[in-house]
Amino acid sequence: MSNIHTKMPLAGRGAESTKSKRVRRSILVSLVCLWVVSISVPLGLFSASHMAVLPVAEESVIESSENWEGWRLVHVLAEDCPCSKSVIEYLVQRNAQQTLVEEVVLLDGSDALVDRLRMSGFSVTVLEAEDLCESLGSEGVPFFQVIEGGRSPRYSGAYFDSAHRATNGFLDLKTYSRIKDGGFVLNRPVFGCATSERLRALLDPFGLKY
Repeated sequence: MSNIHTKMPLAGRGAESTKSKRVRRSILVSLVCLWVVSISVPLGLFSASHMAVLPVAEESVIESSENWEGWRLVHVLAEDCPCSKSVIEYLVQRNAQQTLVEEVVLLDGSDALVDRLRMSGFSVTVLEAEDLCESLGSEGVPFFQVIEGGRSPRYSGAYFDSAHRATNGFLDLKTYSRIKDGGFVLNRPVFGCATSERLRALLDPFGLKY
């Protein structure tokens, strides 16, 4: 009998130890799942903010007389947007074309950047991002417009064919040349940075990007 009594507490401790291990394992699994969710949801939203098609102006962002003649290439950019920064570097390196009027509409831009663009031959207009949103419903950058005379833009869209930079590089000059020669180019969807507070809050509720 004494042997039996000495084994029972050991069996009880073994069962209790097994139960304790199961509890710890369950807690560990729960913590891992919570970590995965906490990482996946923000990353998913961050990715979605990059892949969302942004609404941009269909009407000209630059006012001009109806009697004005010639071609304009208007670049709409924001200094705090990484996608716009790549366009800015591209423009500064190639300089403004002499065969047409090239203008940059800079949203909330600094004086230093304005001077840099002007030194490369571009006419620069600084606008508030919210003003462009309210007046033309334009809530994203970067995009450009090809305008003939004082009419509505013949093109208003992205620099690339997709959300990722195409192997063909920036398509602004190619687009302009094709339209000027009588061709037609569909407005490419714009992927990049939201510029309005409304759209930023919608696409990035956790403030990961903006």
